[in-house]
Amino acid sequence: MSELEQEYEGQASFTIVSPEETTAAAAEIEAFGFTDTKHGLVVFDGEGKAQVKLPGHMFGRAEIEAGLKKVLGD
Repeated sequence: MSELEQEYEGQASFTIVSPEETTAAAAEIEAFGFTDTKHGLVVFDGEGKAQVKLPGHMFGRAEIEAGLKKVLGD
């Protein structure tokens, strides 16, 4: 993730949520639709709306970049 953070510096900000924070935010996690996996990756637009939701860990750089490009309009 740090590599993407460097590449998208000034265009996007990245926040990694710890397992402890994830556990404490169970209702919020479920609101994103992560009911089975209880974790995932969410890409928000500039207004704070979730635009891309990738549950679990079954995604890689290509999926993350596709989400970023969708939000950034690249």
